[in-house]
Amino acid sequence: MKPEFIALGLIIASALYLFWTQKLRTDITALLVMLCLAIPWPHQDGKWAGILTPQEAFAGFGSVAVIMVTAMFVFSAALVRTGAAEMIGGRLFRAASSNELLFQAAVFALATACSMFVNETTIVLVFMPVVLGVCKERNLSPSRYLLCAAYGAALGGQWTLIGTRSNIIISEFFRQRTGHPIGFFDFTPVAATVFVGCSIYFFLVARRFLPAPDVQSLEQELGKEYLSEVMITPDSATVGLTLDQLEWAKRQDATIVGVIREGERMPPNGWMKLHAGDALIVQGAVPIIGSLLKSPDFTFVEEVKIGDKALRSLDLITVEALLSPNSRYTGRTMQETNFGRDYGFSVLGISRHGQTIQERPTATQLQYGDSLLLLGHNSNLERLERNPNLIVLSQRHFPNTGKKQAAITMLLLLGVILSAITGALTPALSIPIAAAAVLLFKCVKVTDTYKSVDWPAVATVGGMISFGFALEKTGAAAALAHAIVSNFQWAGPGLILGAMLLFTVTLTQIIENAAVAIILAPIAYQIAHESGTDPKPFMIGLAVCISTSFCTPVAHETTMLVMGPGRYRFKHYLTMGTGMAIAAWLIATYVTPLIWRF
Repeated sequence: MKPEFIALGLIIASALYLFWTQKLRTDITALLVMLCLAIPWPHQDGKWAGILTPQEAFAGFGSVAVIMVTAMFVFSAALVRTGAAEMIGGRLFRAASSNELLFQAAVFALATACSMFVNETTIVLVFMPVVLGVCKERNLSPSRYLLCAAYGAALGGQWTLIGTRSNIIISEFFRQRTGHPIGFFDFTPVAATVFVGCSIYFFLVARRFLPAPDVQSLEQELGKEYLSEVMITPDSATVGLTLDQLEWAKRQDATIVGVIREGERMPPNGWMKLHAGDALIVQGAVPIIGSLLKSPDFTFVEEVKIGDKALRSLDLITVEALLSPNSRYTGRTMQETNFGRDYGFSVLGISRHGQTIQERPTATQLQYGDSLLLLGHNSNLERLERNPNLIVLSQRHFPNTGKKQAAITMLLLLGVILSAITGALTPALSIPIAAAAVLLFKCVKVTDTYKSVDWPAVATVGGMISFGFALEKTGAAAALAHAIVSNFQWAGPGLILGAMLLFTVTLTQIIENAAVAIILAPIAYQIAHESGTDPKPFMIGLAVCISTSFCTPVAHETTMLVMGPGRYRFKHYLTMGTGMAIAAWLIATYVTPLIWRF
């Protein structure tokens, strides 16, 4: 056995151990793999050389796959910041929330549909707060719905080239070997069949293992309610309406606790007609306050400090913060401090020991332990985090739905799809062009793009590409494929494909899917070459099965993100995901060669 084979075996064994145990971050492990491949060591001829030259080891960061993955994150950020995805999800989820099965199906299906064209992790990040908000309104348990978003997003990523980064990696590998990339929708027929099979299993069997509703934990998970103050604008559609006629005020997560007219506070009687300039004191969770801020019917009472143009801008954020133990704000109202002038944030609401207080937020004397809901701009966040009087807990963007930027972003997405269908532009070019366009049209700020890119994921892809190249350069992939095919020649390509996909499904449960793609792509290609078959069905089946990380929460961000808010345990993933993974494997093994002939 060649010394290079032994070295590669030790490197990948160590990498798999670190990927599984998470003793090191995934990106750090990938970079160490890259460096190990380039470090020189003595050979039999007396020369010192690495498995790869430095140029070969570092070439992954200049690859088309890395550029496409990075551009995909930028474009996904525009969909989030403009509110395009949230606008679609919020309406559908609320319409379906009257029935549990219907709500679960809506979350599952919409997460799948959106993940076909937007990175699956981004879809979970976008839909998770929307689902939580609807659960709060309807008094539902999020544990019954969040895993639907995670599994739906994972299945949706299988459908198209840009659905998940592993598809991009496999397509680019295929292009380098054959001169032709895997097409934008070439994954779709197999992925659609897998989706149907997994959906049937999930809704007939797996959903029975979802955690039982826990209303008490629901209140803890969905956060505090705040008391906020909004003023009715002169052109508001609510002028002349009574409080009973306000549709949003009938929601369970919103309560009008007072009306201030010409400086006088009045009780909120349902028959009271609203006038321009009236200030409504609203008790509600963060989502309802955010929806009021985005509405042209209302203006934040302290808007004079922020400005109307700034308030409607795309970098508006809300921040939850606690008073620190020795805060100089204790015993004072925010009106008595220079907080707004010094930090560029205004107080939307105050929560005390988990309960909203019935005083006006800016006139409330603060106490240790108070939680503040602050409104400001992303550019001022770093300065706020240095404030010794506050402990910043979390921040959340409130994109403006219905803006022209949302329409522009959706048109650009349509352009990417149409260019792929017609062949006018390859995805390797159309996706970076779309990412540049959202910057030019100010759908997302340049500074925000650097924050939106998942740099650890990019580093993992760039670092691990070198390992795939090393498998080919040393002949390890060809030797392994030859051994597999020669020993299982009696089985035929169909059974060999099935065995390879079973190994793929198993491996993707324990390590990150991009790493699985890079490790197995050269092996799958060589297996097809050794068996004298077209490599495309092997590559398509590999791509689909890589996105079946249903059984554990550690292998993919989609399942990991919902674990805390959904109060899931490892057993929930194992009991529900194992059947789905087996169903996906069996369907992919049978359907792939029917669609893509050997």
